[in-house]
Amino acid sequence: MTLSIPFHTVDVFTQTRFLGNPLAIVLLHHPSFSSDSSHPKKQPPVLTQHQKQLIAREFNLSETVFIHVTQSNYDDPSAPFAIDIFTATEELPFAGHPTIGAGCFLAGHERWRDRKEFRLDTRAGLVKLRIPIDFKTHPPYGSTLLSTLKSSLCQPQLEPGDYLNGVDGSEPVASIVKGMSFVLMQLRDEGSLSRIQPLVGINDAVPGSLIPDEHLGDWKGFSSLYAFVVSRSTESNAIFDDIYDDVDPVNPLIHPIIRLRTRMFQSGGFEDPATGSAASTLCGWFASQQQNAVGRWRFEVIQGVEMGRESRIGVVVDVEREANVNGDVVVRKIELVGGAVKIMEGMVDIASTQHQSNLPDNAVKNE
Repeated sequence: MTLSIPFHTVDVFTQTRFLGNPLAIVLLHHPSFSSDSSHPKKQPPVLTQHQKQLIAREFNLSETVFIHVTQSNYDDPSAPFAIDIFTATEELPFAGHPTIGAGCFLAGHERWRDRKEFRLDTRAGLVKLRIPIDFKTHPPYGSTLLSTLKSSLCQPQLEPGDYLNGVDGSEPVASIVKGMSFVLMQLRDEGSLSRIQPLVGINDAVPGSLIPDEHLGDWKGFSSLYAFVVSRSTESNAIFDDIYDDVDPVNPLIHPIIRLRTRMFQSGGFEDPATGSAASTLCGWFASQQQNAVGRWRFEVIQGVEMGRESRIGVVVDVEREANVNGDVVVRKIELVGGAVKIMEGMVDIASTQHQSNLPDNAVKNE
């Protein structure tokens, strides 16, 4: 028996087709079996984990998101949509661009376009189109691997002065949730950012991994390099139009908008045109490091320029001071802002059963 399952693709963090970050959206319609049918985990699965991985591998995009449609969330505006996020090789607990893309798709669907808000249930937690943070700043990361990565051997177009922390200096590491971590490497200017090369031949034995697991302890999982510069551009900013209209610009707790230019790399030569989880991590870390950190910070993150897929990611960070002896600052909330534009739609045909042996050895097997 063959299942025909609807899919759509959208470009996320843009309103211009063929820019931004492409995303595949697969709709999994759950039949009603019982009073528990509102929760997909209490029903027979439409697809197994292995089948989802096969489909994600076939799309071969940075992520594919599976949206579970139940009788409950089909009719009830308060019921969440469970989503599963896969790369071509593994499932992720959370990622920003699939979350924004799924939310924009649901908001534009003829069935649900009148709803005021959507709640998405990810493996990292319930999202009301707000990032499910468990934010943590780790000790700075320095190693022979990182020094090699920054050396002229791997980056022949960069000079030691292009790195704010030097070739042998440690770099900040932060996690947006447990299992999603990023090395945050600041470069001198946008010229330096444009000359950095993909990570070819660096730690390719562990796909997507740059940071050794022992450095992160219980927080190990997906990790990559996020290079950034603070932009000097004076271009007018429209990404925050029509939101936060109640913000008083005189309020000292509302900080001016900051523009960052970024590039995200994984091992094996992969570069991502827009990474919501990385942008959220960077902005949370950046805000928390400021001398006057407490308050609301707004960032426009521009990524994908060098790939010809410019993406504009909005991030809003709320930082508070803990009521403890040290008065530590804490990232309390992170919100992701962005749009998406529809590109194509169709059907995925897949056998109703797929044997585990059809998957490559490095595919996820976690039913």
